[in-house]
Amino acid sequence: MRVVKRIGVLLSALMLGLGLSTNVLAAGELKGKTLTVVINPVGAPLAFLTDDLEHPQGIDVDIILELQKRLGFKLTENRIFPEAFTDGMERVRTGKADILGGGVSYTVARTEEFDFSPIYYESSLALLYSKKYNPDIKTLIDIKGKTIGVQMGSTSEHYANMFHATPVIFNNVMLAYFQVARGKMDGIIFDRPEVADFARVMPALDLAITNDTFGADDCQFALLLTKDSPYREIIAYTMEQMFMDGTIDSIKNKWQAK
Repeated sequence: MRVVKRIGVLLSALMLGLGLSTNVLAAGELKGKTLTVVINPVGAPLAFLTDDLEHPQGIDVDIILELQKRLGFKLTENRIFPEAFTDGMERVRTGKADILGGGVSYTVARTEEFDFSPIYYESSLALLYSKKYNPDIKTLIDIKGKTIGVQMGSTSEHYANMFHATPVIFNNVMLAYFQVARGKMDGIIFDRPEVADFARVMPALDLAITNDTFGADDCQFALLLTKDSPYREIIAYTMEQMFMDGTIDSIKNKWQAK
């Protein structure tokens, strides 16, 4: 099983053009460096906020903290900054941040502007709807003629158009959740883990997701880095070691069990 995981990680790294080098030594390699890291608190298990609104938690956060532990870099202000997805992407694009995490999907189109870490989490998309306002929705086929929220810059708009819905662009997924709950939108298409968790922990909102499985190719999650990042090779190498020694699996199991 671990041989298979190793092959998978290496293939991911090669696909993303990270070019692992045999002369890279991971331990303490970035000691003395300070990285600015932002996280989109998209929802459990990847990244979310609790009572402490300044310190997000989740799989992506723990992976970054483990990278810090192994590579020795410091974090700006000694923390990871919660940031809306589009704002976080803009900060990385302009070099004001080094890394963006929080349910960021690897896509070929994004590689024109950004670098990526190896893929460490795979999922699919889902349709979230209100059982109160849209009890007729059972599958994607049922969204024809309805208003469906899609995140700016995501591939969700493609599915809304495919099934003849009217896509409505949103920047903040939390606000989109409540728009669905109040009947202001008929549904949203978003990453399955996050919408499923939100529907589960907020039962009073009477939300549900369909059982359709779609968009797996659009839900290959990785850390987003600045284009031509000086850290991409060492991060890829270190994450390979984290796959091999079981650290990433342990982190994922920790948060998926909650």
